[in-house]
Amino acid sequence: MSVDQKVAAPRRLGTGRASGTSSLVGAVLVVAVATFLVHVFATLNGYFGQDDFILTYRAAHAAPYDLGFLFQDYSGHLQPGAFLLAWAVTAVAPLNHVVAVLPLFAMHAVTLWLCWRVLVRLFGARWAILPAFTVFAASPVILFPTLWWAYGMQLFPLLLAMFGALHAHLRYLDEGRVRHAVAAVAWTLFGLAFYEKAALIPAVLFGATVLLAPRPEIAPILGALRRHRWVWVAHGVLVAAFALLYLNLTESQAGGDPVTSRTIVEFAWQSIVDTLLPGMFGGPLTDPGGGAAWQTPPPVVRMVAVLVAVAVVVVSAVRWRRRAVLPWLFLAAYLAVDLTLVAATRLGVVGPAVATDPRYVADVVPVAVLCAMFAFFPSGEPHGPGQHATELPQTRPAVLAATVLVLAGATVSLLRVAPALQFQQARDYVDTARTALADRPGIVLFDGGVPGDIMIGWFIDDAVTSRVVGLVPEEPRFDQPAEQIYRLDDKGRPRPVENLKTTVTAVPGPVKDCGYLVEDGVVRVPLHRAVPGRQIVRIGYYTADEGPGTVRVGGVSHQVRFTDGLHVMNVVATGPLMEVQVGRSQDVAPLCVTNVEVGVP
Repeated sequence: MSVDQKVAAPRRLGTGRASGTSSLVGAVLVVAVATFLVHVFATLNGYFGQDDFILTYRAAHAAPYDLGFLFQDYSGHLQPGAFLLAWAVTAVAPLNHVVAVLPLFAMHAVTLWLCWRVLVRLFGARWAILPAFTVFAASPVILFPTLWWAYGMQLFPLLLAMFGALHAHLRYLDEGRVRHAVAAVAWTLFGLAFYEKAALIPAVLFGATVLLAPRPEIAPILGALRRHRWVWVAHGVLVAAFALLYLNLTESQAGGDPVTSRTIVEFAWQSIVDTLLPGMFGGPLTDPGGGAAWQTPPPVVRMVAVLVAVAVVVVSAVRWRRRAVLPWLFLAAYLAVDLTLVAATRLGVVGPAVATDPRYVADVVPVAVLCAMFAFFPSGEPHGPGQHATELPQTRPAVLAATVLVLAGATVSLLRVAPALQFQQARDYVDTARTALADRPGIVLFDGGVPGDIMIGWFIDDAVTSRVVGLVPEEPRFDQPAEQIYRLDDKGRPRPVENLKTTVTAVPGPVKDCGYLVEDGVVRVPLHRAVPGRQIVRIGYYTADEGPGTVRVGGVSHQVRFTDGLHVMNVVATGPLMEVQVGRSQDVAPLCVTNVEVGVP
């Protein structure tokens, strides 16, 4: 099926073969392979961290058809595609970082290829697109935060969807075939499955359509709306359906302290001057900050980045005047929407420091690259073959110099900040725990907290040992009744829990030299006061026999095995705890519960 070519407003395709094209393709291939391999190297030298452990743990305890799992509200994100991907890699190899990142490598590689295809289709196989491609391919704004697996599962699908949709939409504009427009909608749907920012993809497609309008057209925006109205309706219905689903399944992330106009200005300035521009032009050339942030780049780096950006805008304006304005206006609008979303959801909680985290502006990089190219080549039409030959000797030295500078600076920057998101502490913690569990199989671990550099405390109930090492092949046992219970220390080494703090004891038993005698029925052992929260219940007992029994505490009954002689039984329970109930099998001799102590390690 196809539409009228006049409705589709076809353009000349950027597929001409000209002298110098093969060397240009070779240069692009070098940039793509170099940036890809550097990112792969940095990623494979990393590990899971923070949210990664929650995603894998939930994936291991869910089914791929569980809608509650796929469409859960995850810190304000609705990302069924990411959870499905997490389930798949966890099902193949639980807690295997190499297996987990392989799909992201594949998406990254395809994205680079599609980016090149889109640039050539829009602007032709000219040397001027090499620096533009390098800015996107090498940008630490993209490559640094995607070392973090959880974020890589958001951004790489988004970028793949953006360029996939653009490529399909451009084919629709060129060929007028409806199936290409449908493919663009499908790419947008794919992006929405991973990251809600994919709702901005139709705006990118619309912007490209407007900027590709024929030069004589007086009102290109109205023309694009009129000619392709059914395309925008389809995208609008998709985005509206997603927005309805999102608003019904997630809670608002807005909150924190009131945001003042001064805070907003400070946030916007830092986002652009400290993060986006340095990261696009080879920066930040600084050290990592906390989490996924980096420290403020040196003044000279920020100054050079701003001067380069201003020079690009001024030169394009001088060259093309009014026709260079619209691409920059579109970029400003996209950036404003992007920063508004962050300000509404994160600024009141984190403050202006959120601007130092490149995750929140990473999706701006490809849009900025495209807008810059449109500003220099307003019609989007490639030169003819004869013009390529003239352009080549004049532009190649400058193009290669700019490319090398951006590539070198970006590589140094990435390798410098990469350790912050390689989670070496988490790798060491898990490796140490695995070694200990292999040496002492079967020990029971108390599912307690872990160091903040492995899982930050605001995860609350999820910031515990079982989320971090629960899926290792050694199959650790957590919170099961045992005479000796262990807890992993800050290095991942199991330490016996000898003493309990904030303890509450049981009321003394009525039987002299015994305490509470457990014979035929269940014996209730009351505590001095109610105990809230998650606790270890330590039961001292002795018996002349060995056999099964039950301990009921906190409304949960545990099957245990008593041992002859004087022993203790550790049971993990969640309060409020009022009493402990102890019973025995009729085949086991009576036992005495001498004391009960309740507390935390």
